[in-house]
Amino acid sequence: MKRRDFLKTSSLTTSAFIIGFYIPTKSRGSDVKTQNKALQPNAFVEINSDNTVNFIMGQVEMGQGTYTTLAMCIAEELNVNWEEINIKAAPVAPVYNHVWGPLMITGGSSSIIAKQLEMRKIGSALNIMIKEAASKKWKVRAYDVETKNSKVINKRTKEELTFGDLVSDLDSIKVPNNPKIKDLKDCTVVGKAHSRHPKEAWAKVTGNAAFGLDVRVEGMRYAAVLHPKVFGAKVKSFDASKAEEKVGVIKVKQIPSGIAVIAKSWFIAKEALNNIEVQWELGEFAKIGTSDMDKEYSSIIEKDGAYMRKDGDSNKAFKEAKNTLELDYEFPFLAHAAMEPLSFVAHHDKNKATVWSTAQSQTLAFGATMKVLGTKAEDITYHTPFLGGAFGRRGAINLDFVLEGLFVAKDEGYPIMTLWTREDDIKLGSYRPKYKNKVKLALDEHGDITAFNAKVVSQSIFKGSPFEAVGYKDGVDGAQKEGLANHPYNIDSHDMQAHITKSPIPVLWWRSVGHTQSAQTVECSIDQAAHIAGKDPIEYRKGMLTNKRFINLLDDVAKKSNWKNRKKEKNVGYGVAIVESFGSICAQIAKVRVSKNDYKVEKVWCSIDCGFAFNPQNVENQMISGINFGLATLLSSEITIKNGEAVQSNFYDYTVTRISDVPDIEVSIINSGEKVGGIGEPGTPPILAAVPNAIFDATGKLYTSMPIKM
Repeated sequence: MKRRDFLKTSSLTTSAFIIGFYIPTKSRGSDVKTQNKALQPNAFVEINSDNTVNFIMGQVEMGQGTYTTLAMCIAEELNVNWEEINIKAAPVAPVYNHVWGPLMITGGSSSIIAKQLEMRKIGSALNIMIKEAASKKWKVRAYDVETKNSKVINKRTKEELTFGDLVSDLDSIKVPNNPKIKDLKDCTVVGKAHSRHPKEAWAKVTGNAAFGLDVRVEGMRYAAVLHPKVFGAKVKSFDASKAEEKVGVIKVKQIPSGIAVIAKSWFIAKEALNNIEVQWELGEFAKIGTSDMDKEYSSIIEKDGAYMRKDGDSNKAFKEAKNTLELDYEFPFLAHAAMEPLSFVAHHDKNKATVWSTAQSQTLAFGATMKVLGTKAEDITYHTPFLGGAFGRRGAINLDFVLEGLFVAKDEGYPIMTLWTREDDIKLGSYRPKYKNKVKLALDEHGDITAFNAKVVSQSIFKGSPFEAVGYKDGVDGAQKEGLANHPYNIDSHDMQAHITKSPIPVLWWRSVGHTQSAQTVECSIDQAAHIAGKDPIEYRKGMLTNKRFINLLDDVAKKSNWKNRKKEKNVGYGVAIVESFGSICAQIAKVRVSKNDYKVEKVWCSIDCGFAFNPQNVENQMISGINFGLATLLSSEITIKNGEAVQSNFYDYTVTRISDVPDIEVSIINSGEKVGGIGEPGTPPILAAVPNAIFDATGKLYTSMPIKM
């Protein structure tokens, strides 16, 4: 028996009414022309004649709960039986584009921000259309018709129709331009705690959910790729004669990133890699290690860089300062280490192509398919399975694993799964960049900060990528300045500069991106200033804040943790941090117990304001997830370089958070009613500062080099 039943067909789809349209927003002004096509096969909602209802999602589901929450938004307005709907991945089409621009993409904790209003209006529009169709059939006013649990009810006669009964009547109904939606306070699905949609959850529990690794296609073959160990190395020559003699090996071929073996099983392909003799063009980076990069970064940071922020008069502030504070921060390369290794399935058959992709941007992967295989858009069939975690890795700007799968399958005529090992992913990147930051604060006689100077050295994530226009400007990378140049505190003077370095190591956004370095840089520095001033860290922060959302969160997390009356214990410390990221604000307090040369995070209190929690249970889950994810970089995770290659290779030496590391976590959600923010990433940045601040509270020593080695 096959573990997965990935491909299914149904004769019912021929009797489906499909609705798909744009809801106008300011950010979609350039897409107005496409709104004329109100009814098209690129759909969000599909109703079948047997009354099955499918919600079709353009966002990918990688464990963050997007399918469930966006489906809640449609279900709220459509009045369907929530537990009986089906959720399907969308094809690649403009109707599913992100508000960021003309592409389908999932990332930046933006799915709910970008899509919640659109999904609610789609549900409302279809609900109006269904009631209008029923009123015509019954010859009553639309006022006398209501919908409930996927049924249409005649309020006067109590007659009932299913949504499916009206499929043939919906074609004649005009799609409302701007349908009215419920006030959030009146919602019965949205805003209430829900576990994952029962069909999604049950499919995962029973093993029926199809992830990228579960794709099985008739005649499929498998490929493994021999990559260079040294970053930037290229194939000079190779001898694959021994590998080609192996039973089960079908073909050995060179692709841009290395040597691929195609075989009847992946294990055969992987083992055959050991029988390939390769001469590599290593390049100069083969002489480089982490210590060399440390020296380079330390030298660069002493120089003037590109300005991230400059205001006030820092020189004057430091001349008049009562006290000054200087801190250096070190952040290593970090791997994403998602649960499911990278894979890509492609079938290139003459002028047609079918792909099964776990990329976070369907549009970029689709475009790569056209370019590499030379196929036209209309000749490509694109499937999106579940993504087994990503943390940014499957949003690879360089499309490394996508391109490999395409080059392997090019012209072969049969489907091929190209699969990376855990070692491939951890040793080859793409990584969160290595950062070196330097902070200098000026404090007056009252202990208040009068100037905040900072320098950041790192590689650029955005420069040279498809997103350069929005993430790189005037020598500054967006990930260098986010959370730093726009910190929330009222300080008169700033001199913040950035330096960008280059190396063949590919870098990429990692969960919460630039906030992984700026959160600690800002919040640990503020904590140290509070210590010099002899003031309570929370009250010190509040004295520099005017945004009530920040103040309310600090008050809330202080109350939940009993901050003012916290128990004083030897070798136990409490640390606080508050960070705004991805439109949400998150405050955390960590309780840490230090023992000899180690520490344990025992408890974390977390208060989150994302404007409105569409699914409070998922918000809580994502906060817990983000906190535990962040703990790894404090405890142990790091990528070090020796002779041009990564030292770490798997979970035994690139360690992530273990169950034994997990603290007790208490989450408080504040619905401020402000603009909706994201939830997938905001839980990570505060813990990166709260824990070092707690260790300082316990020991009097601030650790600024990650991971913390006591």
